[in-house]
Amino acid sequence: MQGYGQTSKTLPFALTAVIRLFRLTFPPTRLPGHLFFRKRPMMAVSSLQTACFRHVTVVALGVITTTLTALQPAVAQDPVIDRVDASNLRPGQNASVVVTGKQLLGAMSLWTPAGVLRPKDGQDLTKDQPVIMEGAIAADVVPGIYPVRMVTNHGCSEAAFVVIDDLPSIAITAESEDRKSGQLIIPPCCIGGQINPVLSKFFRIAMISGQTLTAEVFARRLGSDLDPVIRVTGPAGNEVTFRDDLLGAEGDTQLQFTAVADGEYRIEIRDVRYSGGARHFFHLRLGKLPMVTTMSPRIAQIGKNVAVLGTNGETLGEVTPQTPPETTGSLISVVFRNAESEGSAFNSVVVTNGPTLPESEPNNERLEATGVGAETQVLTGTLQKNGDVDWFKLTATEATPLLVTARTREVGSPTDVMLELYNAEGGKIVENDDAGPRDAELTAQLPAAGEFFLKVSEIAGRGGPAWVYALDIHQGRKSVRVTAPVDRLNIPRGGSAAMPLTVRRIHYDGPLKVEAIGLPAAIQMNPFWLGAKQSIAPVVLTATDAAAASSDADWAPMILQITAPDGSLIPPAELQLISPPPKKQDSEVFRSVRLRTDLFIAVQPAAQFSFTADPATVTVPQGATATVTIRATRAAEWTMPIEIALATPADQLPPGITVTAGSMAAGELAITLTAAADATVGPFTMFLQGKAKKDNVEPVHPVPPIVVEVKVP
Repeated sequence: MQGYGQTSKTLPFALTAVIRLFRLTFPPTRLPGHLFFRKRPMMAVSSLQTACFRHVTVVALGVITTTLTALQPAVAQDPVIDRVDASNLRPGQNASVVVTGKQLLGAMSLWTPAGVLRPKDGQDLTKDQPVIMEGAIAADVVPGIYPVRMVTNHGCSEAAFVVIDDLPSIAITAESEDRKSGQLIIPPCCIGGQINPVLSKFFRIAMISGQTLTAEVFARRLGSDLDPVIRVTGPAGNEVTFRDDLLGAEGDTQLQFTAVADGEYRIEIRDVRYSGGARHFFHLRLGKLPMVTTMSPRIAQIGKNVAVLGTNGETLGEVTPQTPPETTGSLISVVFRNAESEGSAFNSVVVTNGPTLPESEPNNERLEATGVGAETQVLTGTLQKNGDVDWFKLTATEATPLLVTARTREVGSPTDVMLELYNAEGGKIVENDDAGPRDAELTAQLPAAGEFFLKVSEIAGRGGPAWVYALDIHQGRKSVRVTAPVDRLNIPRGGSAAMPLTVRRIHYDGPLKVEAIGLPAAIQMNPFWLGAKQSIAPVVLTATDAAAASSDADWAPMILQITAPDGSLIPPAELQLISPPPKKQDSEVFRSVRLRTDLFIAVQPAAQFSFTADPATVTVPQGATATVTIRATRAAEWTMPIEIALATPADQLPPGITVTAGSMAAGELAITLTAAADATVGPFTMFLQGKAKKDNVEPVHPVPPIVVEVKVP
């Protein structure tokens, strides 16, 4: 018997307890720097994640202020997906899924980028219980990992993730928990299920000598709490092969083995800690499938091929990512299938419009450095063996700022990059191996024209075919990165909701226009301006019709477009969404570090109070004042004063601008805006919010943005 894997190990109980305490203290995606500890010390890993077809997203780098954080809507009644049990979730097929979670009453749709599923007839949707959803999956969807969202008449859920597979699916049975019998299955197939505490899942497969089988588990990459292990035993009960982690898959695993004798082979799936529960779900793929470990490069220019790498680093073939231009900057699914395959193997890459440059070997020494053209925006490479280093040569024509950002864990690479910058004489200028929760980031001021050398290595000296990396190069290139802390926003009917954006400016201090594209009919958002050097602002959306009935007009993926004053579009690659932090009561809930670019909006029932602004656009000359009237619509019991104040720090206003707000005792309040004689001329957007308290509840709701134009008298 031959197989790819490792000898099985069992951790001593005391060590397991220590690791569990460590994980509680430092959840995997929250560890500082390169310390990423799972079953045993290992490298930081990231996962594969695909993007929704047509929506770009938004972004997270920097600290969001307490004021703006308060604007995030309460989510106590938002629908929550614990897991999705799917049947026939295949391209071109009618799928049926069971959604298990909380606050699922009033279910309307299960949205996926490949099709919308609706509640099966005959269910009582007034009860909070699992819901069966049915619908067609688009025939042209590329197999891979996709987000799904439950939409109800009281809002939408955070994204859960499923596998759209080209293998036939089979239902799991009770026999799968019987160690003696196990569930008999016939590959090729895929099967989904849930691991219960202490209990493993067992599957029997009849094989003949010389037959090869591939098994791959998707769990962590789907947001599951399951940390999977695969173990295979032969007809005599002996262990054939065992596999724990697959590099770059956040703890998921795959293996391949060849039978040396006829008989039944048993595949066991369990959690590495023998844990289990409602969120310990998995998707298992079985069949004669290519063993794909990674794609190279992980970030590719649109229209260019990427190499498909196998277990030992061999190139299995090349594929061209199939993607429309609007998905650039997102992780998208790519598939590979050879003539002998019974199904596709899938992975993911990021596509970009900007020029990319692969390393050119040999470049292990400074004198062999790969030259980098001024137009290059992304560098890609592989640390091919332990101790490997790569060198790149940058040429500056004048003094210029430089920012180099590593992209590894978030795009599915285990590489923990170390960056070092040297001058032409070999003197080190600066180095970096970590940037908070993100990968390495190097910042320098190139002092004059000349040659500079960038050294790339792995912090622990590891290497191999899976140790790929990509580097964003900003050599004087203007750019911004905008980030958001949540992946959906539920807007009160007849009112507004806000989501804070944090803007990181890279060699650019000018104004930026933010607008929403393709909003559903029930929701509006006025375009607004981020002032020069402004780093934080709320995106405010409004559902104006308080009497509307729930319908498909209430929800949709959200697309944000960000442009400079000259109309140039900020590249989608600079837009990103961060994973929400774990809740205190379930701090062990797994949070992926993978790149996220999906954002969703929906309407929920009316809030305690909401606002309108009159006028919504105002002009104020330098040295003058203007007045805006804020009016409130209140629920019957919310008669107390509402405190109206800026939703952003005062220092985020343009120089020379002051705003006077106050307490709204009745139905309206006049806000005074003053422009000093030397106030900065031009447009900006004023963000206000209102706060009131009743018993132990203290809601905060935004005022729709007010566009202000400061003019010369």
